Amino acid sequence: MQILQRLLAPRRLPPTKDGYQAPSDALAAGWQCGNSECGETGYFAAPRPGIPRRCEVCGSGTYPRHAWPWQHGERRAELDALLYRAEREDDAHLALLVRCHLLTWTFEDHLMSGYRRDALVALDDADAKLRVATRESPHFTEGPYRSALVVGALRSGGPDIALRVLDPWVALAREQGPGYGRHLKSDNASRTNHRSLVSACLGWLADEQTGGHPRYDTVVGWTSDTARAPHVRDWLTADQDEALTLLDRRSRFRR
Repeated sequence: MQILQRLLAPRRLPPTKDGYQAPSDALAAGWQCGNSECGETGYFAAPRPGIPRRCEVCGSGTYPRHAWPWQHGERRAELDALLYRAEREDDAHLALLVRCHLLTWTFEDHLMSGYRRDALVALDDADAKLRVATRESPHFTEGPYRSALVVGALRSGGPDIALRVLDPWVALAREQGPGYGRHLKSDNASRTNHRSLVSACLGWLADEQTGGHPRYDTVVGWTSDTARAPHVRDWLTADQDEALTLLDRRSRFRR
């Protein structure tokens, strides 16, 4: 009977390609083929305690893509592996990008552990380093990292912490003008930064925690002002345009 129970029980998820071993109760959001030349992936409608043993296309072994919160540990192992590779290959650009991802990871890690003060220190550090990277490298795109800070704050700290991310970001965009002071038509980094800011504001407004927040209308204003800045609207995605249209309708209804 014990043998049968072990056979029927959900098996522990295997380690990821970067060596992260989640605890025995971890769930997977999907799987990815271990063969780099295949790259097949699959995602589940709901997290589950197991993944296919073999890739459905090439037959190679697979590794899990974890559901939250185990995804957090998986991400750290992935970033550590990337940083090791960047340093080994003397790839300064990759190292910069990975270290910026580590800034967002560290911020949320403190929030997940309940260390709010440490999280705010990490946030100030991230803000300063992202500004330096943006100033020193014309090809650096800071928007996705700031968006990740907002997502992490909403997920692990709440809407007020997320506003601590958005406040200086909105001020930065306003101080430096549309597109962070660059020409959107010829500067992809600038376009990405603006789209990221709009997405982060929309994400904050769509979160279930923010519906009755006292600064909800303030964030609506930030979203509209950013999206309608000269030439910015022309570079937003179709999904953002649709979300902005819905936001306009809701705002009229609220009034």
